[in-house]
Formats: sequence, structure tokens, C-alpha cells
Amino acid sequence: MPRAKSRSRENLLDSALQTFWKIGYHVVSMGDLVRETGVSRAGIYSDFAGKDDLFHACLDRYQEVVVTPAFAPVEAEGAGIDSIDIYLHNLLARFEAAGGYGRGCLVGNTLTQIPEDKVETRQKLGAHCDRLVRGFQHVLTKENGQHGPLSQSEIDDLARYTMISVQGLWSYSRLTDDVAVLRSCSDTLMESLRARLRRARH
Repeated sequence: MPRAKSRSRENLLDSALQTFWKIGYHVVSMGDLVRETGVSRAGIYSDFAGKDDLFHACLDRYQEVVVTPAFAPVEAEGAGIDSIDIYLHNLLARFEAAGGYGRGCLVGNTLTQIPEDKVETRQKLGAHCDRLVRGFQHVLTKENGQHGPLSQSEIDDLARYTMISVQGLWSYSRLTDDVAVLRSCSDTLMESLRARLRRARH
């Protein structure tokens, strides 16, 4: 049965995004996508070349509807280190409101599943990580100041460490319903960043 014209490409993307996020890129089949989206196989192929093409569009949609609003405090012009704390707090509040056992980050979940030969998919996942690193670089550079004690390479390393820590935090959120554990890790990350900046000034 062909897809109803009233069901837009955006609706399909949103449904498919939730399916990939819930089930996982590697194990999702076209049958799963048909069942979860309510769109026929022919309807999906009328817009996308296949599962990978649809997933790539879902990764773009994920950036638009999930990452951009969540990461907005960090990417705001003039954001300082407190913006990272706000970003983490907001995500932990969402985790707590959902009752724990989060779905993690779609990108982080997929990083553990993606084969080496999926070059375009790996590039998209890498672009997400690079976006987080750039946001953290922006904040840490501001905190460091124009003539701050941290070199650019040290800021870059610290920003990458923050990205990897955040990805690990969301991965572990799939294993626990205890927000206090995640909050303790978040607090430790923030303390580490602030201490690193303080130590560099002395």
C-alpha cells in the first residue's frame, strides 16, 4: 500500500529516527521501519535509496531537532563554562523526568555498531563529535582568556576529553535508572574542567 500523501517526508524521518534510536542502527531492518513508521517499503524507497540513505537523513534530523536545542547553551555567543553545566543539567533533568534508563545518544549508540566500511556514516558520526568539540573549544577558549595560560593544543585536548566524557555519560545512562550516579559523574567532569583552568593560572 503506497504511503498516504498527507504523511510528509518529515513525518517519516521523525518516525524512522525514533526507530533507529530505540532499536539501534545495526539491527533495524526494513521490516522494522515499515512497521514502526507505518510507511510501506515502496513508500520509503520512493524517498530514500535504502536503509543507509534513510539513516543519514535521520542523523541530519537528529542534529536539527535534538542536538541543536540541547547544545544551544554551549553554542551561544559569549557562553562561559557554566553553559556546559547547564547543558548537562538539562539532559539529566530530561533523563530523570523519563524515569531513568535513557536511550543514550543516537550517535554514541551507533558508534559501537558501525562497521569500518560504512565511510559516509562514519563521517556523519564524526561530524557530530566534531560539533561538540567545537562547542567546548569555544567555551574553554573564552574561559582561558586572550592571554590565558592554556595553549591551543591544551584547549583542544580538554575539549575532546569533555566530548568523550559526555558521550560516555549518555552511554552509561542506558544501564541505570539512578540519576544521582550520572549527576555525580557530571559534577566530577565540571570540577575537573574548572580545576584544570585554575591550575593553569597558577
